[in-house]
Amino acid sequence: MSSDSFSGRPRPFTATGERVRVAPPSEDDVPAYADAVTRSAARLSDFAVPDPHNLPGMIANQSPVYRTFMIWALEPGESHGLVGRVNVSNVVGGAFQSATIGYDAYDPYAGRGLFGEGLALVVGLAFADPPAGLGLHRLEANIQPANTRSAGVVRSLGFAHEGFSRDFLYLPGLDGRRDWRDHDRYTILATDWPAVPYHAHAPKRMACVVNGVRAWDPNGLAEHLSHELGLPLYSASTVGDTSTLFELLRASPIGGVVECKASPTELRIGLARARFDPTVVPVLPAASDVDRREVARLALTVRAAYA
Repeated sequence: MSSDSFSGRPRPFTATGERVRVAPPSEDDVPAYADAVTRSAARLSDFAVPDPHNLPGMIANQSPVYRTFMIWALEPGESHGLVGRVNVSNVVGGAFQSATIGYDAYDPYAGRGLFGEGLALVVGLAFADPPAGLGLHRLEANIQPANTRSAGVVRSLGFAHEGFSRDFLYLPGLDGRRDWRDHDRYTILATDWPAVPYHAHAPKRMACVVNGVRAWDPNGLAEHLSHELGLPLYSASTVGDTSTLFELLRASPIGGVVECKASPTELRIGLARARFDPTVVPVLPAASDVDRREVARLALTVRAAYA
């Protein structure tokens, strides 16, 4: 990546790659933008509300907390030349140094890899030190689960799936109507960049033991903790051999809730074999009919053990 130059110095928020260049928007871009969005409206309307006339408003709103980047083809052919647009918004400094990104890719260039190249340039500018870039630490992209093409683009740049947000934005979906839509959250850090494509984010492994179970209890503490923590349940009521329970825990990439009846020595050996520090893993007494407040309190205690 090379930065465009102006008076011998890099121009802020500009970059040029092999097939595209990135620059802030200007009034001169309005006709090409209107053409690009109009041509792409049918495809974009699956997950967004395309407006071919909103670029002047975006230009007027440019600020330290909201930046727009236009991606242009170096060889536009016979068309308008605008490959896509990327908004870096909700920029927060201080201890956060983070922002969210949103974007559109435009016809007839979508599907050729040009937009992915341009988005990579924008990510580089977001992480570059001022005045050339934004000096951020973290970028977040929120994408509807059904929008697999969009998710594929950020995954190809090394964004990792980090979480899930319920009813996150009021947008169209594949059902053709606007509603509150769930979104998957993808992130990348400056310390990752440039990132390995399809880089996986390893979750923090957590475990706890509910000790004292004799029979499966659908209303027991272990069952509730499994749901509250989002961890698999490994129960002696279904797997009789305690050593097998800890083998299952060892194989789990995220950990789990172990429900068993074991001595302190058995727990210590089993947890160590499962790659957990036995002095860290919370061991809780079995209980039934535990109220939701107590379940939440105990789950928070488990999470705090791995902070």
